[in-house]
Amino acid sequence: MNIKRIIVNLCRLIIAATFIFSGYVKAIDPLGTQYKIQDYLTVLNLRSYIPDWITLSASVGLSACEFTLGILMLFAIRRRLTSRLIVGFISIMTLITVWLVVANPIKDCGCFGDVITLTNTESFIKNIVLLICAITVAAWPLRMVRFISKTNQWIIINYTIIFILLSSGYSLYKLPQFDFRPYRVGVNIKSGMEIPQGAKKPKFETTFLMRKNGVEKAFSLADYPDSTWTFVDSKTVQIEAGYVPPIHDFAIERMNDGQDITNEVLSDSGYTFLLISPHLEQADDSNFGAIDQIFEYAQEEHIPFYCLTASTKEAITKWEDITGAEYPFCTTDETTLKTMIRSNPGLMLLKNGEIIRKWSHNDLPKGDELNAPLQQLSIGKMPTDSVPGKILKILLWFVLPLLVLTVADRMWAWTRWLKRKEESNKIYQRLKRRKTMRKKIVAGNWKMNLNLQEGVALAKELNTSLTAEKPNCGVIICTPFIHLASVAGVLNQDIIGLGAENCADKEKGAFTGEVSAEMVKSTGAQYVILGHSERRQYYNETPEILKEKVLLALKNGLKVIFCIGETLEEREANKQNDVCKAELEGSVFNLSAEEFKNVIIAYEPIWAIGTGKTATADQAEEIHAFVRSVIADKYGKEVAEDTTILYGGSCKASNAPELFSKPDIDGGLIGGASLKAADFKGIIDAWK
Repeated sequence: MNIKRIIVNLCRLIIAATFIFSGYVKAIDPLGTQYKIQDYLTVLNLRSYIPDWITLSASVGLSACEFTLGILMLFAIRRRLTSRLIVGFISIMTLITVWLVVANPIKDCGCFGDVITLTNTESFIKNIVLLICAITVAAWPLRMVRFISKTNQWIIINYTIIFILLSSGYSLYKLPQFDFRPYRVGVNIKSGMEIPQGAKKPKFETTFLMRKNGVEKAFSLADYPDSTWTFVDSKTVQIEAGYVPPIHDFAIERMNDGQDITNEVLSDSGYTFLLISPHLEQADDSNFGAIDQIFEYAQEEHIPFYCLTASTKEAITKWEDITGAEYPFCTTDETTLKTMIRSNPGLMLLKNGEIIRKWSHNDLPKGDELNAPLQQLSIGKMPTDSVPGKILKILLWFVLPLLVLTVADRMWAWTRWLKRKEESNKIYQRLKRRKTMRKKIVAGNWKMNLNLQEGVALAKELNTSLTAEKPNCGVIICTPFIHLASVAGVLNQDIIGLGAENCADKEKGAFTGEVSAEMVKSTGAQYVILGHSERRQYYNETPEILKEKVLLALKNGLKVIFCIGETLEEREANKQNDVCKAELEGSVFNLSAEEFKNVIIAYEPIWAIGTGKTATADQAEEIHAFVRSVIADKYGKEVAEDTTILYGGSCKASNAPELFSKPDIDGGLIGGASLKAADFKGIIDAWK
């Protein structure tokens, strides 16, 4: 991987992580994002022109767009388009932060919601870094490494959009899954308002604008003028930063008498219900019945119940007319109320100043849940769901499915890559072609059975049967010498090949009773069996004799079926490999690679020939694989893969399928079962 690719993918991960985090924290607090959008509109004097439903839609759309772009960048989906969209998005955000740095209309741009608060300068630096990363990625988008195949990208896109929109919908209907504000469950409001001992306090300077004889002049406390000056206005400005407690703007005043009851509420050792509505004129009144039930329950249990709002008396009166509300109303700062709970209205339960529970107006406790004193009910206790538990749910619902899809996709892509790699590899292609072309054969060895008429009749029956139903393998019948010429006349040798059971080790001469390879070829035969264990055992054929026979057979255009195999004693002594290797070396390994291509090997364990015993499929496969490896050592893998190796030894229709299923067993050399057409065809059909 070159340096350019490393840089592009590093930039891509930085962008993805930032966009996913920023988009998600906005998505789970859509009202908070809406409030921030409204702050911008207020600064631009556009707030009164834009309806709330548009700012809320913009909030949901912005977070979904940001989160989705982050996921697309992470998975390198639509690489060119995604990288260009992100450049455009960050460019706009950078211009906004330039304005924020210069004009300072808003202290926090809100890019990470309430999780991380950045100054305008910090936001500008962050956007510059992201813009550099985005331009880098957009310059070389195709150097981004894909985590998911192109054909499966639609799953990621749709699943991401559905997930983030559902997250926003859930947070709007109930409350945000994660609360990063000062008024989260578990916080003690009174403690959150305290300034630690020794903490540096902020310093403020107040300027007074005074008028005398038509002249206005500014004074400080140090030089405040005498009573001959008339007060016009005052302005207080913070001149030095200090410790600001997390909760610094919480105050409650009773609407009817203007009395501050903040300390009274926060010091109450019992429970207190706070119904919170920044603006009652905008509050949802569909669940006022549930609110009234909770108020009635609070009265029965002698639990204080207050409605905190920033609305006017007219708006409160209208709410009372609509809902029949009888609970007391108190005034609290609008921004504080919006920060306390993301619902209008929303319900908060305090105990000794600590926030125990928070409910959206869509998820208020039902009347049948309020059937006992609050301290005995689950809603009167701290909720059991923890932040790690919530994170785990997110991982299970979103991250885990994407991870499983990615792993499955990469496994699939890996297998495809291997397949393409194999197909592009010339050596592999050649070996594969050889393996595919390696001929599958079922050969019959009639031995010294059947007279001429019986042999011709069997050949005719086989010829008719296999011509009507063509076999899926090569078929050969090897007959006694006297049958060859007659059988050759009745066979269709495109379907059934003809072979002899032996030939002489001499070319011609005074060798009474012998049949030369030339004579065999003249009958129309194409094959000859050599090295059969019965010839070795009964007629003392040595490796040297067999070597001469093989050479003469090949010289006269015959293909050789060369037999090898061990005795029972040799098998029990675990010498089968040594025996088979020695028989090959003694009689056929003198051939050239080109000559060896005309040799078919037949492994016949002597202890299984005509005994009814059969080597197991695994035993046969083991020795066949060994024989192929020996050939590979001698002639190379290409020749070894092209060599047909047959199994012989009590092979019949019942065990042929299992034997032939092994990768190194290419067919069988059949003895007694080849003497009946039905039995022989049953073995041939094993290849189907």
